[in-house]
Amino acid sequence: MNRRCFVAGLLSAGAVSLAGCAGDDGEWDPSIGGDTPTISRGDEATVTVEATDIGGFTFRPPPDGITLGLSDSERDVSPSPDSGEDSYPPTWFWSGRTIVTVMVPVAVAKSVETGEYQYGVTVYPDADSERSVRESFSVTVTDG
Repeated sequence: MNRRCFVAGLLSAGAVSLAGCAGDDGEWDPSIGGDTPTISRGDEATVTVEATDIGGFTFRPPPDGITLGLSDSERDVSPSPDSGEDSYPPTWFWSGRTIVTVMVPVAVAKSVETGEYQYGVTVYPDADSERSVRESFSVTVTDG
Protein backbone atom coordinates (compact mmCIF):
# COMPACT_ATOMS: atom_id res chain seq x y z
CA MET A 1 0.00 0.00 0.00
CA ASN A 2 2.83 2.45 0.76
CA ARG A 3 4.30 1.80 -2.66
CA ARG A 4 1.01 2.79 -4.32
CA CYS A 5 0.87 6.04 -2.36
CA PHE A 6 4.51 6.80 -3.25
CA VAL A 7 3.90 6.16 -7.00
CA ALA A 8 0.65 8.13 -6.94
CA GLY A 9 2.49 11.00 -5.25
CA LEU A 10 5.23 10.94 -7.89
CA LEU A 11 2.70 10.93 -10.71
CA SER A 12 0.79 13.85 -9.15
CA ALA A 13 3.95 15.89 -8.65
CA GLY A 14 5.00 15.19 -12.25
CA ALA A 15 1.61 16.23 -13.58
CA VAL A 16 1.73 19.50 -11.64
CA SER A 17 5.23 20.35 -12.87
CA LEU A 18 4.32 19.47 -16.47
CA ALA A 19 1.18 21.58 -16.31
CA GLY A 20 3.38 24.67 -16.03
CA CYS A 21 5.39 23.61 -19.11
CA ALA A 22 2.30 23.25 -21.26
CA GLY A 23 1.45 26.91 -20.78
CA ASP A 24 4.94 28.40 -21.28
CA ASP A 25 3.96 30.00 -24.60
CA GLY A 26 0.60 31.00 -23.14
CA GLU A 27 -2.18 32.39 -25.20
CA TRP A 28 -0.75 34.54 -27.92
CA ASP A 29 -3.14 37.43 -28.47
CA PRO A 30 -1.43 40.28 -30.34
CA SER A 31 -3.08 43.64 -30.78
CA ILE A 32 -3.02 45.21 -34.26
CA GLY A 33 -4.21 48.68 -35.20
CA GLY A 34 -3.93 50.52 -38.47
CA ASP A 35 -4.92 53.76 -40.18
CA THR A 36 -7.97 53.86 -42.42
CA PRO A 37 -7.21 56.74 -44.80
CA THR A 38 -9.33 58.42 -47.43
CA ILE A 39 -7.22 59.06 -50.52
CA SER A 40 -8.12 60.76 -53.80
CA ARG A 41 -7.41 58.91 -57.02
CA GLY A 42 -3.85 59.70 -58.12
CA ASP A 43 -2.77 60.73 -54.60
CA GLU A 44 -0.79 59.22 -51.77
CA ALA A 45 -1.01 59.08 -47.97
CA THR A 46 1.06 57.50 -45.22
CA VAL A 47 -0.46 54.79 -43.07
CA THR A 48 0.76 53.66 -39.69
CA VAL A 49 0.26 50.14 -38.35
CA GLU A 50 1.11 49.26 -34.76
CA ALA A 51 1.21 45.69 -33.49
CA THR A 52 1.97 44.50 -29.96
CA ASP A 53 3.39 41.20 -28.71
CA ILE A 54 4.76 40.14 -32.10
CA GLY A 55 7.97 38.62 -33.40
CA GLY A 56 7.20 38.85 -37.12
CA PHE A 57 5.31 41.23 -39.46
CA THR A 58 4.40 41.42 -43.12
CA PHE A 59 1.96 43.32 -45.31
CA ARG A 60 -0.25 41.26 -47.58
CA PRO A 61 -0.16 42.19 -51.29
CA PRO A 62 -2.47 45.20 -51.87
CA PRO A 63 -5.29 45.23 -54.45
CA ASP A 64 -4.56 46.26 -58.05
CA GLY A 65 -4.04 50.00 -58.42
CA ILE A 66 -2.98 50.50 -54.80
CA THR A 67 0.74 50.49 -54.05
CA LEU A 68 2.50 50.19 -50.71
CA GLY A 69 5.91 51.90 -50.50
CA LEU A 70 7.94 49.05 -49.03
CA SER A 71 11.46 49.89 -50.20
CA ASP A 72 14.05 50.76 -47.55
CA SER A 73 13.90 54.45 -48.46
CA GLU A 74 10.09 54.66 -48.27
CA ARG A 75 9.19 52.72 -45.12
CA ASP A 76 9.84 53.36 -41.44
CA VAL A 77 9.91 50.28 -39.19
CA SER A 78 10.51 50.72 -35.47
CA PRO A 79 12.26 49.04 -33.83
CA SER A 80 14.47 47.91 -36.70
CA PRO A 81 13.97 44.22 -37.41
CA ASP A 82 16.71 41.74 -36.50
CA SER A 83 16.18 39.70 -39.67
CA GLY A 84 13.86 39.36 -42.61
CA GLU A 85 12.86 37.52 -45.74
CA ASP A 86 13.68 39.02 -49.11
CA SER A 87 10.19 38.77 -50.57
CA TYR A 88 7.40 40.99 -51.77
CA PRO A 89 6.03 42.16 -49.53
CA PRO A 90 8.98 41.71 -47.18
CA THR A 91 8.62 39.88 -43.86
CA TRP A 92 10.47 41.23 -40.84
CA PHE A 93 11.41 39.40 -37.63
CA TRP A 94 12.56 40.44 -34.16
CA SER A 95 14.51 38.26 -31.72
CA GLY A 96 11.77 38.58 -29.09
CA ARG A 97 8.16 39.69 -28.98
CA THR A 98 7.86 43.45 -29.06
CA ILE A 99 5.69 46.42 -30.02
CA VAL A 100 6.25 47.32 -33.67
CA THR A 101 5.25 50.47 -35.55
CA VAL A 102 5.39 50.51 -39.35
CA MET A 103 4.77 53.59 -41.50
CA VAL A 104 4.48 53.24 -45.28
CA PRO A 105 3.14 55.41 -48.10
CA VAL A 106 0.02 54.17 -49.87
CA ALA A 107 -0.44 55.40 -53.43
CA VAL A 108 -3.68 55.15 -55.39
CA ALA A 109 -3.52 55.06 -59.19
CA LYS A 110 -5.70 57.50 -61.14
CA SER A 111 -7.38 54.54 -62.83
CA VAL A 112 -8.74 53.05 -59.57
CA GLU A 113 -12.51 53.22 -59.19
CA THR A 114 -13.82 55.12 -56.18
CA GLY A 115 -14.85 52.93 -53.26
CA GLU A 116 -13.49 51.05 -50.30
CA TYR A 117 -10.45 48.80 -50.57
CA GLN A 118 -8.46 46.82 -48.02
CA TYR A 119 -4.80 46.58 -47.11
CA GLY A 120 -3.77 43.88 -44.71
CA VAL A 121 -1.02 42.65 -42.43
CA THR A 122 -0.04 39.29 -40.99
CA VAL A 123 1.84 39.00 -37.70
CA TYR A 124 3.64 36.05 -36.13
CA PRO A 125 4.76 35.30 -32.55
CA ASP A 126 8.29 34.46 -33.82
CA ALA A 127 10.26 33.54 -36.94
CA ASP A 128 9.70 29.80 -36.54
CA SER A 129 5.99 29.80 -35.79
CA GLU A 130 3.27 28.52 -38.06
CA ARG A 131 0.73 30.54 -36.09
CA SER A 132 -0.31 33.93 -37.41
CA VAL A 133 -2.96 36.61 -37.03
CA ARG A 134 -4.27 38.59 -39.99
CA GLU A 135 -5.90 41.99 -39.88
CA SER A 136 -7.28 44.22 -42.64
CA PHE A 137 -7.87 47.96 -42.77
CA SER A 138 -9.89 50.13 -45.14
CA VAL A 139 -8.61 52.57 -47.74
CA THR A 140 -11.39 54.74 -49.11
CA VAL A 141 -10.73 56.06 -52.62
CA THR A 142 -12.49 59.25 -53.70
CA ASP A 143 -12.56 61.54 -56.70
CA GLY A 144 -10.08 64.37 -56.13
